[in-house]
Amino acid sequence: MSQAKVDKYKEYKKNRKEELEKERKAKQRASLIGRIVAIVIAAGLLIALGITAYNAIRSGIQARPDYNREEMILEDVAGVLSTEAPTTEAPTTEAVPEGTTAADTASEPAPSEAETTAAASN
Repeated sequence: MSQAKVDKYKEYKKNRKEELEKERKAKQRASLIGRIVAIVIAAGLLIALGITAYNAIRSGIQARPDYNREEMILEDVAGVLSTEAPTTEAPTTEAVPEGTTAADTASEPAPSEAETTAAASN
């Protein structure tokens, strides 16, 4: 029995370098695979974080009011924002007939309220 142990030890010693080399390569392979998996997971997390940040920034920009839009322009109902001097006359929408000047039309008397309402009802 002791001869069997000696033969087994000699066989182990003879193949020891090869076995150690196989174990070292297996450890390196496992380490490399682990690193690759870690890099892939980290890259996936960074991409997800980047997309989330991009969407958050994008929605924040879209939520801001656009002061250049025409919907944002308020009409000057009270006349507070107008830069023109206030006039006492009501603006007329009548067209000036050809051949007359603005001075000719200004000298004509303004129609009364009764005439204006009668003309509007026709």
